[in-house]
Amino acid sequence: MSQATANTTASADAITVCEKNLPEMSKVARVPTYDRSKLSSGILHMSVGGFHRSHQAVYLDEYLKTHAENWMLTGVGLLDADAPHMAALASQDMLYTVLERSPEKDAARVVGSMKQVLHAPSNPDRVISKIADEAIRIVSLTVTEKGYYYDEKKNLNLAHPIVQHDIQNPGFPKTAIGYLAAGLARRRAENGKPLTVMCCDNLPENGEITRKILMQFVGEVDKDMASWIEDNVSFPNAMVDRITPVTTDHVKQLLEDEFGIRDQWPVVCEDFIQWVLEDKFINGRPDFEEVGVQIVKDVHPYEKMKVRLLNGSHSALSYVSYLMGYRDVDLAMSDPLIRQFVRNYMDQDITPTLPAVPGIDLDIYKDTLISRFSNHSIRDQVQRLAEDGSQKIHNAIVPPMESQIEKGGSTKWMTLALAGWYRYLSGVDEAGAAIEIKDPKKDLLMTRVKLSPKDPIGLLGIEEIFGTEVNTCPQVFKEMSAYLESIYSKGMKQTLVEALQG
Repeated sequence: MSQATANTTASADAITVCEKNLPEMSKVARVPTYDRSKLSSGILHMSVGGFHRSHQAVYLDEYLKTHAENWMLTGVGLLDADAPHMAALASQDMLYTVLERSPEKDAARVVGSMKQVLHAPSNPDRVISKIADEAIRIVSLTVTEKGYYYDEKKNLNLAHPIVQHDIQNPGFPKTAIGYLAAGLARRRAENGKPLTVMCCDNLPENGEITRKILMQFVGEVDKDMASWIEDNVSFPNAMVDRITPVTTDHVKQLLEDEFGIRDQWPVVCEDFIQWVLEDKFINGRPDFEEVGVQIVKDVHPYEKMKVRLLNGSHSALSYVSYLMGYRDVDLAMSDPLIRQFVRNYMDQDITPTLPAVPGIDLDIYKDTLISRFSNHSIRDQVQRLAEDGSQKIHNAIVPPMESQIEKGGSTKWMTLALAGWYRYLSGVDEAGAAIEIKDPKKDLLMTRVKLSPKDPIGLLGIEEIFGTEVNTCPQVFKEMSAYLESIYSKGMKQTLVEALQG
């Protein structure tokens, strides 16, 4: 039988994901073993995407297998574009498949921890009411850096049109913070039960940032709410980690071909998973530690390690790799030049800026990161890592660069990454093909490149990204100027070769 014929047969016989088909799916995948019909939601999550479904929802699925407790999820799609995904989950009884890929094998599990899904733009009041529902004891968030609408000082950007919309229309919000404020106001009026807001985004001090921005928003719409939030809402910090590429049609077909499962919106991810969580819950929580979550008093060392080593390295390698012609992360990491660049970036520029991390051997952690980035089964996209650079770099590269400037330490590899980013922002690669730039500051960034492509001040002069310390450092300017001149005259590969030899 030909491969094409085998694929066709597998697709024709595929099992559609739904509650009634769980017994059949259990022959090829892990499935929920608890009675979902008897459990209710205790957590509302904004916004349902790939990462949440490969991470927090998986931990809860594992927890519910041995704890018949009302900690299921109500998932919220915040964007208009989320409507088809919410409909897909609803049509599958809120079930979906996680395709977990290691270099050695693939494994599938059907996750059952989602109780219901809501599409916020279609019915804002229903989401607000759900946040106010006393049965909801935790509201969790994965809305990405740009979903918090903060400025360079991590203050709420009150000038942003969507923030102004939510301030002026508190009953019809569009942002996660707007929904939180409206839901908490109603909760206070109706039952007053305390609530935990649990940020699961890749932000340094994510719980503290969420609290700060929410309080600033509330100060604009209902100043009386501030004291109630102080007494009745907690904001634990968290560090989350699992590489989760975008779900593509290829992933759906792979799931059908390998496991005979047809899923409208599966998730693909690596086999590694980690969650470090501050024990700061005001109205109870699942015993997350029983399913592998690290519950700690202080998350800061872990989040700094992860944001700077993993997220920063992801950004750094993405621009260098893209300009060298790579589109898949694992293939980029198979290039000895890029692999050594990433290791030098971690060892020389980032590690000196990290505190001691309890229970973590940093050399082993970095080895693990290199292995994870090189996982050929994941096929993460270089361009996905390159998106939203203005916010990722502000969080993951600028702080360690400031630290190294203060110490007189190495900034060589961070500066090379920034030069690569600036060249990438020209919108044309070294072969003359167009680059699709996705960034909330796209217009500003691309204008700067056109005006001064080889002058670092064009990029470093953007204070909302770099502040004032980086853009006044002679060492950084000298390094970046030399790199930009080399990239434009010799190309990224030769620039990297010379940097590694120097």
